[in-house]
Amino acid sequence: MKNSLTLPLLVATVLLGFCGLSAAQDNSGIGTQASQNQSGQNKVFQMVRTVTPPIIDGVMDAIWSTAAIVDDLHQLDPIEYAEPSEKTVIRALYDDNFLYISAMMYHSDPDIIVANKLIQGVDLQSDDRLRIHINPFNDGRNGYLFQINPNGMRSESISENIRSLNWDWTGIWNSGAQFTDYGWFGEIAIPFKTISFDPNSSSWGISFSRIIKGKSENIAWTSYNRSTNPSNFGTAAGFTDLKQGLGLDLIPGVSISESRAYGLDPNEPDSSETNFEPTLDAFYKFTPNLTGALTFNSDFSSTNVDSRQVQLTRFNLFFPEQRRFFLQEADIFEFGGLDRNARPFFSRRIGIGPGGQQLDIDAGGKLTGRVGRWNVGALAVKQSGNAGLVPEGGQLIDDSELFVGRVSANVLEQSTIGAIATYGNPTSDQDNSLVGVDFNYLNTQSFDNVTIVGQAWYQQTDTDGLAGNDSAWGVRLLSPNQVGFKARIQYTEIEENFFPALGFVNRTGIKQSELTVGHTKRFRGGSRLRSIENFIAGVRVTDSQGNLESESLKFSLAKVENQFGDNVFLLYNDFREVLTRPFDIADGIIIPVGDYNYQSYGAEVSTGNQRQWSLTLHLEDGGFFSGDRKTVNIALSWRPNKYFAAELEYEYNDIDLPQGEFETQLLRLRTDIAFNPEWAWITTAQYDNQSDSLGINSRLQWIPRAGSEFYIIYNGGWLDRGELDREETGFSQIGQSATVKIAHTFRF
Repeated sequence: MKNSLTLPLLVATVLLGFCGLSAAQDNSGIGTQASQNQSGQNKVFQMVRTVTPPIIDGVMDAIWSTAAIVDDLHQLDPIEYAEPSEKTVIRALYDDNFLYISAMMYHSDPDIIVANKLIQGVDLQSDDRLRIHINPFNDGRNGYLFQINPNGMRSESISENIRSLNWDWTGIWNSGAQFTDYGWFGEIAIPFKTISFDPNSSSWGISFSRIIKGKSENIAWTSYNRSTNPSNFGTAAGFTDLKQGLGLDLIPGVSISESRAYGLDPNEPDSSETNFEPTLDAFYKFTPNLTGALTFNSDFSSTNVDSRQVQLTRFNLFFPEQRRFFLQEADIFEFGGLDRNARPFFSRRIGIGPGGQQLDIDAGGKLTGRVGRWNVGALAVKQSGNAGLVPEGGQLIDDSELFVGRVSANVLEQSTIGAIATYGNPTSDQDNSLVGVDFNYLNTQSFDNVTIVGQAWYQQTDTDGLAGNDSAWGVRLLSPNQVGFKARIQYTEIEENFFPALGFVNRTGIKQSELTVGHTKRFRGGSRLRSIENFIAGVRVTDSQGNLESESLKFSLAKVENQFGDNVFLLYNDFREVLTRPFDIADGIIIPVGDYNYQSYGAEVSTGNQRQWSLTLHLEDGGFFSGDRKTVNIALSWRPNKYFAAELEYEYNDIDLPQGEFETQLLRLRTDIAFNPEWAWITTAQYDNQSDSLGINSRLQWIPRAGSEFYIIYNGGWLDRGELDREETGFSQIGQSATVKIAHTFRF
């Protein structure tokens, strides 16, 4: 780095040192009860079997008087293990087929209970919530999370790498809730057919948590390091004779669509197409903890539309998976703790051909589950070729067969060791395979409320036409603590010919080193402030010979959060980029080969999302290669009531380079209209001036019960007439489609 880093580095060092000294004095009363087994790992309650199941409608039945009771919850946030400001009484029952949970959530000021969502499956982060955490294998490693808001709306996720949650997973379960004189009451029923479990175990890992948005307070039955995850669940004992029936789910469906493409040239005729597509998904539990899945003629028209992204780097963009078939027990395929670069398996690759063409998935099969200490997963997919979809001069590929196999074994207390193999190439007829091994270390039971995480992994690919230099490996050690100091150190090498055709890689031929150090200070109760955080993150990337390619040092300074969830922070960045080939960043603008060092500074402020209006504003100014860049990001949400919500996002970049000036703009508007808990209308409109296109996705959905779905979906695309070299202004429509889809789950 150049001398420009000296001042901010000194300032950050002083701030971190000050926080460390003040923490020794002011944090002394926070978390002291952790040494008294408050993490929850010794908490146990006895399950109660019921002959008469409760009616899940949000009304407390007399049958709940026989249930097991849990009411010794503690604060998770703002002060872990402190006494909650509100009382919560949780009751638990089970029978042959369901786990039943209810909760009486007392609130001294019911008028500030936040319940703005009335659409099943949407993000509930802005609402009050009841959360049920379960780990049916009671192994401290995996689990499910089911949550409801005071309107009874459902949302669920699965654990990944113990500490992370995948919110794109969906399952069939029931819920009910309503407001009461004392606050609100909620109840849920989780079918044993929906989850995997060990039928020979009478004890499950379990925990409960509640989010009180009006007070920005989280409470939980168990926690450690301000987190509730499978490693610190308590125990529900006494399960016997649980049943899953045949363990078979059949999900037949049909979609009827009509699409039209409009000729952009006066001499180019319009074209239209009508499709009738029957589909079938099947899930069968060979055992309660081993599930097989099949999909035929898969249709993913009802999945959420991808959020567009502005591309100002030399590297591929990453879009998360949202398709239900691939999300089922997706945690088993996680490898090495890898988030993006060098992932051996990334299911979004499947169904996407060369040039981003969407290809049909004719059939797919998957086997996932846990057998003793082993976690196993296998996926096979038959993907159609792109005949008839290839533009002139494009690459033609045949039908392809794709495979992924994953196995890992539980070792030590919370760690795993495993292997992965892939075969096939969804974007080419060129053969490709990969093998890899990984070790994942986790210790959440160390000392002084500290978590320690470590990963080590190695992969090698075999690709036709590429010989040698085809491996990648990495190691990482981190301590992601929520109070006091946190740190991460990581090293990765990715050789030039490493090519995971079924994975994700955006930068090869590199050696990458990373170091992050941060500190979080928590304030005692009674303070207007909740926390202050500072961190420094450094990344250095060289080529395989050790020549510098890029270097960055990022500072996030004085991130202050108050007791209402509002926060503000300052940032300072120092970048160095060494281009060995020209970078085509925009039409007609090419950044030449050179060594570029530049800095930027900015600030961000956001308000708590429990408010009717919430805002995030990010401002940044400074250098960009040999020029300047100004950035404005705005995210504005309006939730006047539970029937309507609107979210507006705007990203603007003004870039001035010696080679030319240009602007990027990205605008996204989403509206959610809930007519009632079953009917909803969700619309997303997106525009960006990099593609000069406007896209609208509008979905009317009817979900009368979990597992039954009906959709009417409209997609439209427009292109800026200026991009078409026409004199008139505005947009010309380039295509549209309408789809009707219906699906229902039959459980046996």
